[in-house]
Amino acid sequence: MNVRLLEPAEQELDDAIDYDNRQVDGLGDAFLIEALRAFDLMVEHPHAWNRLGDGIRWCRLNRFP
Repeated sequence: MNVRLLEPAEQELDDAIDYDNRQVDGLGDAFLIEALRAFDLMVEHPHAWNRLGDGIRWCRLNRFP
């Protein structure tokens, strides 16, 4: 199983990282690290997350809700 982001989601992730890094140095990097950890958890436990639709799950981040 893979985590696959649609192009708009990838752009939104990149924008959020850039925005956070402009607010506080390193904050965007911390956001990316937490997002990547969440992706790993999704792969390890694919049925542990709320289902939004066919093949779509939702996982909330701890530090960055």
